[in-house]
Amino acid sequence: MAVGFDFKKRLGAGHFGEVWLASERGLGATCAVKLIPPDRIANPSNFFQEAQALKAAEHPNVVRVIDTGFIPDGRVYVSMEFLKKRSLDDEASGSHVHLSRVKRVMIDALRGLEHAHNQGILHRDIKPANILIGDHDEGKLSDFGLALPAGISPMTIGMKGYLYTLHTAPEVLAGSPSTVQSEIYSCGATLFRLVNGDMFVASPPDLSAEILAGTFPDRTHYRAFIPRQVRTVINRALNVDPKKRYQSAADLRHAIEQLSTFVNWQEALLTDGIRWTATAGSKCYEILGTVDAAGIHSVVVRQGASSKSLRCISSLCYEGTDKAAARAHSARVLQDFVLGRQP
Repeated sequence: MAVGFDFKKRLGAGHFGEVWLASERGLGATCAVKLIPPDRIANPSNFFQEAQALKAAEHPNVVRVIDTGFIPDGRVYVSMEFLKKRSLDDEASGSHVHLSRVKRVMIDALRGLEHAHNQGILHRDIKPANILIGDHDEGKLSDFGLALPAGISPMTIGMKGYLYTLHTAPEVLAGSPSTVQSEIYSCGATLFRLVNGDMFVASPPDLSAEILAGTFPDRTHYRAFIPRQVRTVINRALNVDPKKRYQSAADLRHAIEQLSTFVNWQEALLTDGIRWTATAGSKCYEILGTVDAAGIHSVVVRQGASSKSLRCISSLCYEGTDKAAARAHSARVLQDFVLGRQP
């Protein structure tokens, strides 16, 4: 047990150590304490690099650092504000997150990232697990363990080198230094995962090669209800060519702010098809795509004041023998609702 803290519960563990829920003895304040083993620190002259980066990037949308030091077993600690709602990764639990939720939290996180960039700091580890949720449901960028000033070699930072390949920009995988544009790529990968769920980012046998080629993640493969406008924003952020991405966190944030998210669909696979449900304002919606024993494909669209009073909207339904046409019809109707083009 460290002097100054009573550790209550381990909140998580990763490449750079553990995070604990703790009580600071002097003030009795609850905080999150990150414990970093000595073997994870590459540069002994900068044990407190992460805390220093968090302090330099201080902003309402960046997790607040409280203190740093050593505990008796030699591990470095960084105490931070405790956010009981945890991270976007915890919230998603491998599934997709509602579009309106993704929009709000990513706008917040990008404000924090924009501020860090304005201070000359690159985060270098943007992913759902490092976007925490504040008490007012705001997004807060966390975990600056890999952060470093722009243009500075990673060899100078305190933490040992580590890349989360799934979100790493192609040029960084190829050996180029991190830049603001490589951060934009990581934001694009984060957005792709959040709107689709982790089943859309199953790692291929040669992940790095496919990232370099621009074939992973598959920019043509989205959940049916994701509108073209949302796909366009994400795919631009994921462009293999850094010059064709958004050139700043502010640019990406502005693009996300323009996206429409009137309806949030929930998706459920059935033995004979798929069901999408949503509630928006005073109305409930259901779209059911089915395949019957005769092979006829249908799309049934219903709405009502509650899930028990749904009535068919015949003008939006489809029935026929063309599976591709049924799939395209359901996607078009789903996306029209998201964009606010339906009653």
